[in-house]
Amino acid sequence: MNKSLIPSNSPYNVLQHNWPYVLDPSTEQPGSGTHMPIDTEFVRLQQEEIEILATGDRQVIRPTREGLARVSVLRASGSNEGLPFIDDYISISEPVVDYVTKYSGVSASDLDPGLSVHPLVPLKVAYKKLWLLLNLGCIFVGHGLTKDFRNINMFVPKSQMVDTVTLFYNPSRTKRNLSLRFLAWYLLKENIQSETHDSIEDAFTALKLWRKYQEFENAGVLEKMIDEIYTTGRKLNYKVPEKGSDKWVAGLTVNKGRDTPDIDSGVSGPTTPVGKKHGWSEYFESPSK
Repeated sequence: MNKSLIPSNSPYNVLQHNWPYVLDPSTEQPGSGTHMPIDTEFVRLQQEEIEILATGDRQVIRPTREGLARVSVLRASGSNEGLPFIDDYISISEPVVDYVTKYSGVSASDLDPGLSVHPLVPLKVAYKKLWLLLNLGCIFVGHGLTKDFRNINMFVPKSQMVDTVTLFYNPSRTKRNLSLRFLAWYLLKENIQSETHDSIEDAFTALKLWRKYQEFENAGVLEKMIDEIYTTGRKLNYKVPEKGSDKWVAGLTVNKGRDTPDIDSGVSGPTTPVGKKHGWSEYFESPSK
């Protein structure tokens, strides 16, 4: 990521918008096979209602319903790698019962037309942008994409998704999926989501994890690394230790937040590959800031 393009007070400050939102059609042309890091955030429009049966079992009378609140899509390569060309906050017409700010990073003021510092866009507009990328043949990179696209009500074939939940999943070990936060701490030595979530940060983290996966795979140590991740995860109950604690320091020392790990043969991993550019005749622009 080109840090010079990001406001100095925060690497992911979407309030100042000092980065290039518009894709350069001469150098940043998405098309078939172009990878697009993406993350979405949702708010709750309807709480789950349950009934306790005479048997003591729980029966869901009305399921939780969520609404898209923010979507960020980033560049995956080039001098502006990691910077968004889509970062849309969604105007929601129906009442929000819970902003789940700790997990969404979205507050009530973010979606209030009278208070928000973000330009709000209709869901239909945000949806059409994603639909266009999908039909151009772009490949979305993210964490938990299957669930996200189901919530958006958009069908994306597996061939156009790189989901880091699936990449680092080992069903022979446990049915548990590894969280983005845990993977970032273990493999990248990064402390994300410590206070709240940010869709730009999460999308960029997923991109880096995918590249780490490629390094492990090319070096022939993928299975070994996934086993190590789950071994450490079980010891820590799959939770990131408190920063600065003995477990935090020990984890970063043993873990292997190094580059592709040393293996018995002495083979080291290749340099993380840079994605290729593909042709495209249009480009996106977020609403005027």
